[in-house]
Amino acid sequence: MTTKAWLHSLVAAAISAAASGVTVSIVAPESFNFSGPGLVKLGELCAISALISVANFLKQSPLPSAEITTTTTAQVTTTVEGTTKP
Repeated sequence: MTTKAWLHSLVAAAISAAASGVTVSIVAPESFNFSGPGLVKLGELCAISALISVANFLKQSPLPSAEITTTTTAQVTTTVEGTTKP
């Protein structure tokens, strides 16, 4: 897995978990709503859910190993001896 794909999956896991946390406002709208203290509770719930999801993702897919590229260069020197014309 490339680093870009890994990072994309990590962000997707966090967004998915946070979005799932919003559904609790349907179950308990008196505690988790979109105004005042209910919004703070809802934000905390979404953040905790995303944090747990990211931790599980990191457990399943740790950071990908770094790709190391080695470049070798060589210097070639050519000497051409001049000839004299008569």
